[in-house]
Amino acid sequence: MVNKKISVIGLGLIGGSIAKALSRIGVRDITAVDTDSESIKEALAQKVVARGFNEINEHVLSSDIIFICTCVENAVRYLDELACRGVGPDTVVTDVCSTKSRIISHIDSMKNPPCFVGGHPMAGTEKTGYSFSFAHLFENAYYILVPSGSTKKHAMDLMTRLVEAIGAIPVQLDAHEHDRITGGISHVPHIIAASLVNLVRKLDTPDGKMRMLAAGGFKDITR
Repeated sequence: MVNKKISVIGLGLIGGSIAKALSRIGVRDITAVDTDSESIKEALAQKVVARGFNEINEHVLSSDIIFICTCVENAVRYLDELACRGVGPDTVVTDVCSTKSRIISHIDSMKNPPCFVGGHPMAGTEKTGYSFSFAHLFENAYYILVPSGSTKKHAMDLMTRLVEAIGAIPVQLDAHEHDRITGGISHVPHIIAASLVNLVRKLDTPDGKMRMLAAGGFKDITR
């Protein structure tokens, strides 16, 4: 794994943590792509990545593995760009989006899709951005891998080894099963948490006594 050439598109909490986890296990050829130049500068200063850019270029296209660590909308756009610009047939493209059906459907509808393995690490925090990323985020966390129509056996094997190398536990699901499960255990709880916070904001007195008296149970469920 340490000799692989890996690109990470999107240096937020998850993308930054992936880059740091890979760097920690000895991967040195990591290319970062992010529209935020400050995140790239920080990653370069920490020697987490070897190089950084604001857009996809030949360094990315020639990678062995490309992580797309953005929202679904941007991930679809990057997939189209990679396919249009001719990413290598042996390059494994993956993502970290928390829903899979749209992305897998998009890949399966493409005429010349890249070799794609959907991914979703079941890890994160309430923080966002590269400055809050850390190398141990994925340790002992389940990391879901979702095959597409363009997934080759070597790609699934490679992603399984990589997931294990960064300390996570690989689990293979199809896209619909993934979305059904994560909808119940991840997305609905986020909606409930946000609703509780908004409820307190609406009902609280001007002196903020509800927020002041909110104890551990409220904090645990809302983060």
